Amino acid sequence: MKIPSSNKCACCTCCVSLLVLLLNLVLAVVLRLTAAGGCEGLRVQDIGPVRGGFSEVNWSFVHWLGMRNLGRVLAWIPWNRRVLFGAPPAVGSLGPQIAFTFDDAIGNNATTFVSLLDFLDEEKVPATFFVIANNNTVAPDRQLILKDASDRGHELGNHGLLDDFMTTMSRDEFEAAVDQWESSVKNAIQGDWPVSPTQWKWFRPPKGMMSGAMDEVLTARDYHIALGDLYSDDWAYEDEAFHARIIKSGACDGSVTILHVMDGERTLRTLDILRDVIPALRARGFSFVRLSDLYNTAHEDMPSCAECPICMDAFVVSLMVSLLVLCFWVGKLAWCTQRRVKSTVVSSQARVVTNIRRRLSSGGPGIELSPTEPTDSALLAVSTQSGLPEGSTNDTKDCEDSPLSQRTGLMRTRSLSSTRASQTLASMDLSRSLLEVSAAEP
Repeated sequence: MKIPSSNKCACCTCCVSLLVLLLNLVLAVVLRLTAAGGCEGLRVQDIGPVRGGFSEVNWSFVHWLGMRNLGRVLAWIPWNRRVLFGAPPAVGSLGPQIAFTFDDAIGNNATTFVSLLDFLDEEKVPATFFVIANNNTVAPDRQLILKDASDRGHELGNHGLLDDFMTTMSRDEFEAAVDQWESSVKNAIQGDWPVSPTQWKWFRPPKGMMSGAMDEVLTARDYHIALGDLYSDDWAYEDEAFHARIIKSGACDGSVTILHVMDGERTLRTLDILRDVIPALRARGFSFVRLSDLYNTAHEDMPSCAECPICMDAFVVSLMVSLLVLCFWVGKLAWCTQRRVKSTVVSSQARVVTNIRRRLSSGGPGIELSPTEPTDSALLAVSTQSGLPEGSTNDTKDCEDSPLSQRTGLMRTRSLSSTRASQTLASMDLSRSLLEVSAAEP
């Protein structure tokens, strides 16, 4: 079957644009790995799957690109511009710093949460807990645990009322949720939140998703929005070695690690990761700080060596160009299909009218029709009914024939043409009968 030239052109153009996008993505990864090679302590080349599987391959690729670099892409969306993925390098001789953050505190199992607090105390690691203000937090016995975490020197951040999307909330609904969270946490710790002027008001959006309404409320209430640059779905699947490898290989000065306060046996996974990661990072000179302390430290006025702005800017430009090309050809295909359907309707109905004219021309006495008048009238009527302007012709030279458009046009016109043909034939038979009766009368 011959492929129309326009379809060939569309297919080739789309394939070329996708190929260019893929090449830019590969180039971004190569430049990122090259830049990371000169970043002290950063070992992106060591990132890779341990047990294998789609999740590990996916997160390995994400960290080859770099979460901070992907954050630059997300920042093109207006409500993501204030989202922080990591801090710039620190000024002075403090050495590299890293902040451990834990989502979904307190969790269903209070015992394992307390075990996590005890472990962090033993390692002298202050952390930031993003709290969900649900029944696991507001119950009287849980309030004491949350207060204990704050009293031990850990920082508390806002993680919503449920571990679910908040993007569908209106501005008023989200503001009410923020008010409820603050009230619950202040009641639990029996004091102000934040507990000191040096601590920031942190918010981590559930599922990592923001909306315009959320950004407006958080900006008005002086919140800072935090995600992180070290994350690998530690809650989703068991492979402590892989999660630890992501943190150890991707950590750099100013990194923010996202782990989860898990329930039951899965909490041990978090502890196993920390037992592997903390000594390894400490041996490389890292110090552990809370999220506010990480950003309160004086920083150099330059991006982290973990970032590659040129890589991501080139990728975004190629992505936009590819999307524009795809949109153009999809729109052209839709326009051509519509034109082909209309022209097929005109052609099919014109053939029906021509057949009727021939049948009537060979009919009984007294029936005389002009050779062209019926066809012209029929074509004018069909043109009007099919939505084509008067005087237009079956001209679709910009849209070459394609099997899909022809089938679509024939299927849509068969029932319409048959019905109108039957009605026209019945009307003409009646007219011819009346004429024959009139001619037979004396």
